[in-house]
Amino acid sequence: MRCPNCGYEDEGNYCSNCGSPLNQPAATAPEKGLRWYERCPACRAGRLSKTVSRGFLGLTTTESYSCPNCGAVFTREGSRTFKLSNISDTSRPAWRDCANQTLSDEEWKRIADGGVSDARQRELNLDHLITAVREGQIPPLNAAAPGSIVPKKGERLVATIPAVTLSEPRSVRETHGGGAGPSVRIAKGVYIRTGGFASRSESHEEIRSIDSGTLTLTDRRLVFAGQKRTTSVNLGKIISIKPCEDGIAINREGKQKTEYYSGLDNAVLRFSIEGRDYEEPLSGAFFARLIEGLLKTD
Repeated sequence: MRCPNCGYEDEGNYCSNCGSPLNQPAATAPEKGLRWYERCPACRAGRLSKTVSRGFLGLTTTESYSCPNCGAVFTREGSRTFKLSNISDTSRPAWRDCANQTLSDEEWKRIADGGVSDARQRELNLDHLITAVREGQIPPLNAAAPGSIVPKKGERLVATIPAVTLSEPRSVRETHGGGAGPSVRIAKGVYIRTGGFASRSESHEEIRSIDSGTLTLTDRRLVFAGQKRTTSVNLGKIISIKPCEDGIAINREGKQKTEYYSGLDNAVLRFSIEGRDYEEPLSGAFFARLIEGLLKTD
């Protein structure tokens, strides 16, 4: 069956490409001045009807809008916000994506016209940004602070992160042991152990903090300027990058031990996509994708 909204060939009750009902006419183009409840955001076909119910002694009122076509119920939560609180067919994409979500009337109207909520649009734009960055398409990110390092000729600052902790594996040796003979009482509360002393020594590695400072990424280098140590690594020397919860772990040529940089979420990533401005804490996963993308631009 061909979807009346997008033309995609599909089977079942709903289009897997756009989510429109396959047995319903396609939603018409957005009409200027159309109010959000004049087209149901769940089925894009019915017109919502308003209901006001009163609570005990009429002290409270509940305002809701229901769709006679799909049974969707939108309950007013604020002056311009409504929650999708119920629906007859819970397999509908609108319920799957927006069940019990409180959105503005503008968002519901956008969904009724075939769009998505602000939160979903944010997710889509972030996914788009990560994909573009990984492919080497680095947009202006506004994550670099001038004056963090002296760039070389033709070098471009990409990101500057303060208060980053540099950690490395360190060998730690522990000794365990004790007396091997019996104890003999020589006075009240005083004992002496006879025989030899047995002990064993064990060694293991622990990730320990080495220094703290500023981590700067350019289109050519990864530079760490700490209180005790300063390193400058050409991106081409990096062998592997592993994102961590709030940082990255890198292995590079000429260095046997893995270097861990944590605290990347101290920086804020600011970017714009299609006229929308976003501000997100920097993550280890995004920073790793950023380095991978820069390597592809060489």
